[in-house]
Amino acid sequence: MNTRSAESLALRRLALRLAATLLLVGGAIALSTRVGQAHKAVTSKYTYNDDVFPIVREKCTPCHVEGGVAPMSLMTYELAYPWAESIRAELIASHMPPWNADESVGAFKHVRRLTAKEVDVILTWATGGNPKGQIDQKVPDVPLKNVWALGAPDVTLALPSTVTLDANTNEATEEFTLPTGLTEPRWLRAADLLPGTPTIVRSATIYAKGADAAAANGLAPDHALAEWVPGQDSEPTDNGVAFRLPAGAAIGVRIHYKKTWQYDGKPLSDRSTVGLYFAADSAPQEMIAMPVAAPDNAAPKDQTIAFSRTIDRDVDALAVVPGRVPPNIVLTAEAVMPNGARTPIIRLNTRADWVRRYWFAKPIALPRGTRIDVVARFEDPDLLSSAFSVSAAPKPPVAVPILLRLDIVPASATALARLP
Repeated sequence: MNTRSAESLALRRLALRLAATLLLVGGAIALSTRVGQAHKAVTSKYTYNDDVFPIVREKCTPCHVEGGVAPMSLMTYELAYPWAESIRAELIASHMPPWNADESVGAFKHVRRLTAKEVDVILTWATGGNPKGQIDQKVPDVPLKNVWALGAPDVTLALPSTVTLDANTNEATEEFTLPTGLTEPRWLRAADLLPGTPTIVRSATIYAKGADAAAANGLAPDHALAEWVPGQDSEPTDNGVAFRLPAGAAIGVRIHYKKTWQYDGKPLSDRSTVGLYFAADSAPQEMIAMPVAAPDNAAPKDQTIAFSRTIDRDVDALAVVPGRVPPNIVLTAEAVMPNGARTPIIRLNTRADWVRRYWFAKPIALPRGTRIDVVARFEDPDLLSSAFSVSAAPKPPVAVPILLRLDIVPASATALARLP
């Protein structure tokens, strides 16, 4: 074979190799394109099994377990990874865990928040391909725990009848009266709710019925014994403070029921139980409710309603409750002391169904002459919610009822006379 023929043969072989290479590369590109449409590239250094599961097990139960009130369980990789994008959105919006108080304003007990590290781990996993970890690794089972958080109550009161959401009913609010049979006044350190069917019990208010009306200055014993939401840490009163339950008083309980999407078209029933815990102190201080309310005719100006109340005696504030507030607004409260000093009380991004009593980490001393300033802003505090089809902030009507309640006790034995 001459030199020219050898060169020609070599060129043909090179061309064939190039063609084969291009064919393989093209096929690989097409294949990777198809695969990429269904799977994200794995860029997360965190895996579900090793990093995410310990967080959700500690912070997301009992709601996000099988049989819990949440719309999905997050307790296995197979159950969690389809919800990665929703998890990302909820964390960015600060919706989960459902603690509506801004962590930079005020100090509270039992704050239900993820740490910055925990948020970083979950967001990195949710946006980085959702790796599972070792394929054959199994995480421990996390069953639903539906128990009394404070131990066995002194008195249990079951609902008088079963509530059923039929196949065509997805949401309802029911109210019940539960006789206590008490023949003398009793002091309560706590009240709690044990759902009969945790899947549908979304929130509850437990209160003393037939209680005394508010005094002329708007102060009265606080008969809202508990604002219950799933997964909260029940908080008993302490330091010699309690709720007074008059002799013969009945317990009222208002329960909001709601099905999640798994139970659409299916009937579900519930018969929850209220638990009462008596205080050990025979003569405690009585919890007093001090309302801070917007005037009945208060109309928004520039999407804002501002109102205040001045305290006419020395008191200590123990807790704050958003008694009546619209959802999806920003509500800020602060105390302006007689010397002009300002003490933040709370800043809330309000949401429906997650009303709770926020107990201060330490009592806040409010001397006589302190003014409580409240500002409600109706701008959407969470634009991301709108992007994910969550209801935007309401357009306020001419007048909006807004009520914030401070739970107080006298700062001294003579500062506030005990109310009957």
